[in-house]
Amino acid sequence: MDDRLHSLGEDLITTAARVVRWVPKSETMEVSLSAARILARLSDNGPTRISDLASAERCSQPTITNHVKRLEAAGMVSRTSDPNDARSWKIALTDRGLDELKATKVALGTNLEPYLARLPEADLAALRAGVEVMRRLMEIPSPTGR
Repeated sequence: MDDRLHSLGEDLITTAARVVRWVPKSETMEVSLSAARILARLSDNGPTRISDLASAERCSQPTITNHVKRLEAAGMVSRTSDPNDARSWKIALTDRGLDELKATKVALGTNLEPYLARLPEADLAALRAGVEVMRRLMEIPSPTGR
């Protein structure tokens, strides 16, 4: 194990998570951050089984099922039977869900903007460069095949 890479990985995850938690709830956000993560995952990965969502979100299947029920009632996701397993459902993002995901991103950005405005331009440039590196990082295939 490379201690420098391990430390960087820890810092990256914990800092990103803290920034998300630090942003106050917006009046324009209709869903919780947990529900927004589910919408984002569906946007990124397409229709997904509840068990796979639970695994990816590192939570129990009943918890994901409850989130999905609320999102479905709000018209943000839909269920279709899994063509590979008639006992299972695939959860898909609807147009309404995509609109809510976009609105959540706008609200998060709006809430963070006053903090960013207090940083010098050099720090903002460094953050922009860091975000680009993070995007490239996310394009690297997982070593575990997930």
